[in-house]
Amino acid sequence: MNIQTHDTVRYPALTQTKLDTRLENQIEPQDPFVKQEYTEQALENPTNFQMYVKASRATKVIVDDLGNVHQGPTYWKDAEFDGFGLPAQGMAKDYCKHWISYGCNNIKEHPKNQHYCQHSQKSCKTNSCPRCHVDWINRQANRSTQRFMKFTKDKKFFFRHIVLSPPPQAKNQSYASLKEWLDKILKVANIKTASIVFHPFRFYDNEKIQPYVSPHFHLIVYDKVTNTTEFYNKTKWLIKNKGDLKKELDIFNCVRYMLSHAGIKKKTHSIRYIGDISYRKLKVEKEPKMKQCPYCYLPLTIFHIVPSKKCKPPPIDLVGLYDPSCFEMVIIEESDREPRIPFYTINEKTQEIQERLLYSFEELLHVKINSAKIASYKYDYDQLKFKTSKDCHRLVEFKI
Repeated sequence: MNIQTHDTVRYPALTQTKLDTRLENQIEPQDPFVKQEYTEQALENPTNFQMYVKASRATKVIVDDLGNVHQGPTYWKDAEFDGFGLPAQGMAKDYCKHWISYGCNNIKEHPKNQHYCQHSQKSCKTNSCPRCHVDWINRQANRSTQRFMKFTKDKKFFFRHIVLSPPPQAKNQSYASLKEWLDKILKVANIKTASIVFHPFRFYDNEKIQPYVSPHFHLIVYDKVTNTTEFYNKTKWLIKNKGDLKKELDIFNCVRYMLSHAGIKKKTHSIRYIGDISYRKLKVEKEPKMKQCPYCYLPLTIFHIVPSKKCKPPPIDLVGLYDPSCFEMVIIEESDREPRIPFYTINEKTQEIQERLLYSFEELLHVKINSAKIASYKYDYDQLKFKTSKDCHRLVEFKI
């Protein structure tokens, strides 16, 4: 699978890793003196990343006094270490994973005078949301991979997945003391450039449902590390090499795996960087947030999906041009004390699109900011005597 390596690369949200299964469960070759080759077919089993996502939602069964069976809290809910918990154990917002219709109705500048729409699922992208935490993982993995790729632009590609485990008594220490201890350990291990993810828990069962406190650190390390036996004799920490990361996609999938069951705590970064890839030493451009129409470059705004006699309703996941009669722009009046944004779901029985008006500060702010820009642009465009003059360059200097 070829993956582009420029800074704006976006990684597939549902990419199935071929590496995570090998990283967590080491496959021993039949001949210990022959290096095991992992083919695409051999690694197409369900990944541990998917297993952890499924485990985060596994709930306990509660039977009341009348014998009725109820769905209880998740097994991960009770996991706690010095304020750290596990992902996806918070509360989802009303609009999480609902569809929203962004679009542009500047049809005079669109092919065949059609409306441009960009339907997408709303995600809060927080690590505690049971619906959206996978989106948070994917976004963080994408950012981390971009950071690694920028760092190795003019260097040799050489990364490996390392696990550092302190002695058993570490579970009685605070995260602050463990972090301070780790910084000293990294010098002994000769680890200078790496990303670090803290894992407060391991799991009793293979299904990863029942956690227990066992703090350790997962790292993606650039370059070689010290000898394992020598390191243990000096520090009493265990160091385990989980495998080399030979491709860009391997790094992306490895970060997703590490974050799937990482320690989550408010005001604490789930992943941190040291050495030459730290925030202080390496600057990576952020992805642009502004949504623009690909035809007239106006900012997109939010629309209602309305019934039309001319055309069937658009597909809920449509991105592209469609009949303008199916859309109505959302306008926020200053007098409206309880403004709402239209979100959409699909009725499982009838497969019809259903609208729900929900509060979303981010979307309300988006509409208010861009409505004035769109109105001003359209007014200026309508005042032009010759429409083609909009694309003409202005003469700012004249030379003889």
